[in-house]
Amino acid sequence: MSLRFAMVTDTHVGLPPGGRAGRLSLVYAAIARLAPDFVLHCGDITDTGLPGEYDRYQETVPAALRGRIRHVPGNHDVRWDPTAKELYRAHFGAVPYSFDAGGVHVVAFDPTQPLLEPGHCGTAALDWLARDLGGLAPGTPSLLFQHFPVGGRHDLVDDQDALLALLARHDVRGLIAGHVHRETVARLDGLTQVTLRAVKDEAVFYWADLADGPALAVSRKTVAGDGTQLSAPAAGVPVVTVPLSGRRPRPRWGWGWARARARPQRRAPAAATLPGPQWRLRLNGSVQAGIAVAGPALVAASTGGDVAAFRAGTGPGDRQAAWLWRTRLGPVYRRPGVDRAARTLFVPSADRHLYALDAATGQLRWRFAADAAVLSEPLAVTAGPDGYVVFTAGERLLAVEAATGRLAWSVPGRGFSAGRAACDGERVYTAAADGYARAHDLRTGQEAWSYPMVAGDPHRVTLYSGWDDVAVLGAGAVLVATVSGSQALEAVTGTARWAFPGTTMYPPAVPLGDGTVLLTTERSVISRLDLADGGRVWQASLGTRVQNAGLAVAGDSAWVVSEPGWLVQVRLADGAVAGSVRFTQAHCYSAPAIVGDVLVTGDQDGLVHGIRLVS
Repeated sequence: MSLRFAMVTDTHVGLPPGGRAGRLSLVYAAIARLAPDFVLHCGDITDTGLPGEYDRYQETVPAALRGRIRHVPGNHDVRWDPTAKELYRAHFGAVPYSFDAGGVHVVAFDPTQPLLEPGHCGTAALDWLARDLGGLAPGTPSLLFQHFPVGGRHDLVDDQDALLALLARHDVRGLIAGHVHRETVARLDGLTQVTLRAVKDEAVFYWADLADGPALAVSRKTVAGDGTQLSAPAAGVPVVTVPLSGRRPRPRWGWGWARARARPQRRAPAAATLPGPQWRLRLNGSVQAGIAVAGPALVAASTGGDVAAFRAGTGPGDRQAAWLWRTRLGPVYRRPGVDRAARTLFVPSADRHLYALDAATGQLRWRFAADAAVLSEPLAVTAGPDGYVVFTAGERLLAVEAATGRLAWSVPGRGFSAGRAACDGERVYTAAADGYARAHDLRTGQEAWSYPMVAGDPHRVTLYSGWDDVAVLGAGAVLVATVSGSQALEAVTGTARWAFPGTTMYPPAVPLGDGTVLLTTERSVISRLDLADGGRVWQASLGTRVQNAGLAVAGDSAWVVSEPGWLVQVRLADGAVAGSVRFTQAHCYSAPAIVGDVLVTGDQDGLVHGIRLVS
């Protein structure tokens, strides 16, 4: 058994010349001189996932290594990618995959998610991995490489318990990862995990050598400007075949143990404990999109392409939900839009289409080919004879006729957006990854004004602009947000009115209809503000990360769904926490909806939860 290969991670190649691309060229040239069997790249290949960054990365690869580098994506490659990984796959192919070399089985795995920072494996990927490993001859040693490390103090993949349990049932001897930009070695119940230093920070790579020994010897090699290398031992990964009777048992520490150590979740003080879920329904994939309301029906959609409508089971003795219909489209990452009559759903899909479905039956009314992934939340607007549906696809803002799906107008080159527009019947208001908030005429698409929110190089503009913002209107102002805070602009002119600090871009803002609005930071500070002047009515900290999940309002309370699966009741009068319950162990990024006295939300495991509210 003989095997020699190199490993790199977190190269973060950007558009400015020199810098990281020059450092990576130096590293790859040094690797090429060693003539490895292959090279593993553990992700964050680019800084932002921009097309030009992939081109610049390819320029760093010497001819001797072309076809030998095996890649997996990192969160920087996919989170801000308006193609939902299409661009990555065009350059490097689909993930997951596996190959064999020198008697070792190597698996490339991918827990990254479009639009989100954390990782999630998902049932489909784990099933693939089980089939891949299950098809090996007994005793075949395996290595797995991916971007996120798992276990121990790492809390980066929300379903890592399932991944670790699966690996423990097979002869997976090593796991190579990046993301943390530092070198660590961890023994995870027989599995050796090695995380690597980042090429972003220094000219470094790792070398693995297996020659007539029981372990893969891993060394760290730093490269000087003249190409000379300084080597230091980093880890040993045993690859001795494990007899069937001696295979590792299921780890005693699962995901819940790792979460508790990695990021303790403080429970918000509660005057009362809320009841648990009344019912659950399961969809394929993750329910990352928010829940839509179409009259008495609720609609959930998933990254697996499931779109389902159901009645919420709101009666006093009704503890179940009733399916109305279910259909399959492409992956859905954002909440479907609903027309004012609640008769038509507008479903955005990463398969490059916007779908109009009959809300009562799920039957297709029309399908619009957007020529790019539709990753924004469509807004149905009543105007003209039939109204419009406004959404973004790639870097275009589009309006189509609600009744027919015919294109009314489009605005190209305005930057990627995963948010939803706002509209006052005259103008459409949006924010995007080009650093601007804009207003466009509803009927023509002509720009009325633009407001610069972020400036700098393409990486900074993309990351820190309003790419995930949901705009809201009230008191003559439009409210837009970046990762640094929200800004209220005059709706007619785009003039800045006031600003509010905090990472308020991810949880949707919720206007209350009385001239105030609720803003929530991703780290769970909720504020009630006056839309006219930004004055703070009250502010409260919930102590549980919210991220994209957000809240819904019913009666005298706001009901906040948090990332780790808590539902927290907050009094609208003063911001006091009235109750809380943890309704799932899975992460949640789905904005909730309320029908009657039942709140409905989804989680990363594909479950839709119905929770009866108490006041």
